[in-house]
Amino acid sequence: MARINGDKMSGKLGDRIYSSWHGRPYTKSRPAEVANPRTEAQQRHRNAFAEISRLSSHLKEAHLVGLHQAAVRMQLNTYSVFKKINKDRFGADGIDYSAIEVSRGPVKTVHVTAVQRGADGMPTLAFDSLGTGGAATDMLLVFAYNPRERTCLPAGAAARAEGTAPLELPEEWLGATVHLYAFLRDRRGRTSNTIHIQLPE
Repeated sequence: MARINGDKMSGKLGDRIYSSWHGRPYTKSRPAEVANPRTEAQQRHRNAFAEISRLSSHLKEAHLVGLHQAAVRMQLNTYSVFKKINKDRFGADGIDYSAIEVSRGPVKTVHVTAVQRGADGMPTLAFDSLGTGGAATDMLLVFAYNPRERTCLPAGAAARAEGTAPLELPEEWLGATVHLYAFLRDRRGRTSNTIHIQLPE
């Protein structure tokens, strides 16, 4: 339906669409068909984008730190960077949490060698940084994500030289599926690539 405002027309009339751009009126042909069929492939793509967009909000505690410098370099915010690098992490079985990246950077990473449980059930990460480079003062930052609660929390931190990182989780998370996302951050704010650990239930 077209609308007339003074000498300007906007909207659809017959096979034409009327509008204006920078104050100048223009018209174009109305397409015979809407080029938006709901094919299975398109629906999968839309679902994947929606899920990764939601996950970017859930994991903001982690990527606001881990992707900060990448975002500055790319002149984007960390939400956009997260979605850009994780857009293919959604498949037929849902999100591949083990492949999600909340950090990217040049800092040398560490090797997580064990997840130990204390008497209270709280986990401690044991890691080995020998021979991987980096500074002893680099901090390993650990974030815990509970998919059921859709919540991400800072879980612990330790210097590279310490070799262990005791974690603090909500008691109700013990026994639930929890994904840990860790990365190192140096004194200049640079980070390492993401380390993923899924805690055993």
